[in-house]
Amino acid sequence: MAGESIEDLVARVTAERGTMITAVVPAYRVDVLVQRLEMVLDAAFGGAGPDVEVRLVLGSACTTAARAVDQFVAALRLPYAAARGWGDFTDALGDRPASLRECVVVADAARLLEHEDRDLWRELVSRLHGGPHCLGGGWNTLVLADDEYAWQEWAFKAEGTPPGPVR
Repeated sequence: MAGESIEDLVARVTAERGTMITAVVPAYRVDVLVQRLEMVLDAAFGGAGPDVEVRLVLGSACTTAARAVDQFVAALRLPYAAARGWGDFTDALGDRPASLRECVVVADAARLLEHEDRDLWRELVSRLHGGPHCLGGGWNTLVLADDEYAWQEWAFKAEGTPPGPVR
């Protein structure tokens, strides 16, 4: 499994907005990835509309549902009420505007919800990407980034490979 360059990954995120992308990105390159995404996505899609928000979440801080709620509520700047539990959190995700243009990068992504079942993991990642939305033009892209070894040791590997291409 070979990692792609940061520029190639940024180009892929730009071209495939609204999707979930998994990638091999060493921890020391995550900051560079986030900075490049902020610049490129704003230049490409910020223009007349709202700026593109790029958010960083640490998967290693989200190993359980309760911990994930706290981390995502803070990173996505959701209302405080969303921190009350999983249901309130997912409701808040669904209540965001259709015009929102957002890219969420999860570093240490192989650790995301590793102490939960795969169905909960699937629910979370499915709610974190989508679009482009026809009314409002917004989209939500999810980038799951971790190093090659972490993907090989991924908690859900026995149930299948990480979703999407891991390069």
